[in-house]
Amino acid sequence: MAKDSFEKTRDFVDEKIDQTKEYLGSSYAKTRDRVEDVLGDVRKNWGGVSAQLDDQWDETSARLRKYVKANPLRAVGYAAGIGLILGLWIGRSGD
Repeated sequence: MAKDSFEKTRDFVDEKIDQTKEYLGSSYAKTRDRVEDVLGDVRKNWGGVSAQLDDQWDETSARLRKYVKANPLRAVGYAAGIGLILGLWIGRSGD
């Protein structure tokens, strides 16, 4: 009797494992396909965003160089002020 009960339980568990594998198999494939689609879209969009950021960086750095050449003392003053503020801020963060 115990052996018969054990075999029934084993068959039941095997059946549930097979059902779970089937369910997860189709769910996994669907999820993988969706992730691949999203990654493809991200790769396409990143190319445009990257180019746009490069253009903005080039424009901003050119404007900054032009400003520093036109106002060297003011630029040094700004840099010193920013350095002082950052130094005080970092120094106090250790307290």
